[in-house]
Amino acid sequence: MRAIKKAAFGCAAVAIPTVALLWAVAPDHPKDDGADRDVPPTIEAGETCRSLRDPRYELSCGTAAFGDVRTHCTSGRPDPCPRTTSVTVRNVGRTRVDVTWVSGRREGDRRFSHAPGLGPGHEVTLRPRSGDTYFFDIIVRSAVPGDGAIRVVDVS
Repeated sequence: MRAIKKAAFGCAAVAIPTVALLWAVAPDHPKDDGADRDVPPTIEAGETCRSLRDPRYELSCGTAAFGDVRTHCTSGRPDPCPRTTSVTVRNVGRTRVDVTWVSGRREGDRRFSHAPGLGPGHEVTLRPRSGDTYFFDIIVRSAVPGDGAIRVVDVS
């Protein structure tokens, strides 16, 4: 019994400083209210989203690069901004990319569509699925190891 208590105390003695160290060096992740993001408020032509180098992982361009994909605004346009009905993207990277876009009939409804294997220099126009009224996100993934990138050519 005494050995068990010693082992438990030893584990606690190691675990507590380890947790404290991890807490101290962990990056600060403030509540994401959108105010601190370096992302435009709505999707616009000319914006670029880069994929991760590892093709096992995909990246949300709506979160990481384009801003809110649901609406689009041009400078001088009065509020509210219109809903996005299509986005044309071009592969401006050197790597083939897979593009997935998310749409739905209402908030909380998510349907996925895919454009696999978009080669360098190629374009694709993304539209919500038939009957969907919201365009939620664009997701990019390198089809092979390497850097991929898509640029918004047109938004309507």
